[in-house]
Amino acid sequence: MDFAIRRKIDMAGRVRDFCRTHPDPANPGYTAAVARLEELLIRAEALSQQQVSGHLTVAGAVASVDEVRDQIKNSVDLLAGLARAASREEPELKAGVTRLPMNGSQQEFLVRARVAASTANAHRDLLVRFGLPEGLLEQLGQMLDGFEQAINDRRAGRLSHVGAHADLAAVDREIMDRVNQIDAITRYRYRNDAEPLAAWKSARNVAWPLRPDPESEKEEPAPGSADKPAA
Repeated sequence: MDFAIRRKIDMAGRVRDFCRTHPDPANPGYTAAVARLEELLIRAEALSQQQVSGHLTVAGAVASVDEVRDQIKNSVDLLAGLARAASREEPELKAGVTRLPMNGSQQEFLVRARVAASTANAHRDLLVRFGLPEGLLEQLGQMLDGFEQAINDRRAGRLSHVGAHADLAAVDREIMDRVNQIDAITRYRYRNDAEPLAAWKSARNVAWPLRPDPESEKEEPAPGSADKPAA
């Protein structure tokens, strides 16, 4: 989650807690604003979880894609070598079963690998004679299915993450609208009551990290290292 949004949502949680302990039943506008703030915080938490889940899905899918891609390439490289050897008997093999480049898009890689697997399956008996390992084509088919699923998972995870981020930004804006509304009411309500007003200001404050003073970051001379006049 965006750092600024997280800080503001944390602040809104403190505002909600303050409002729960300082209800104002006589003011329906205040009550409605607090109720809406509660709804928005629930929505923000759900979107935050969706955003994190989408990020983790993308990270896991990327790792899976990279690992399976290497395995697929090794298998197709073997098929390409056998196809070249067998191409004197079946020329179609050489064109249909070729080595896979590591550059290019994942989708292109998948399509070319599926063409190679399909062509090899169509000439299985011939390739067996030239050394096709038992079960390799079945394993390749499973890897291709897993590779395609990982690509789809990564795409879905990215869409989920991006969508949640956009929705969260919109929720954050409305949260701040409600907080500002409650702030105006509360400051007026406790204008002559210092203790709850101080508690409110503390809850309303967004705890931004302190920025270091550039002047304080300047390196101070070590004791005894003052400039001395040249001899």
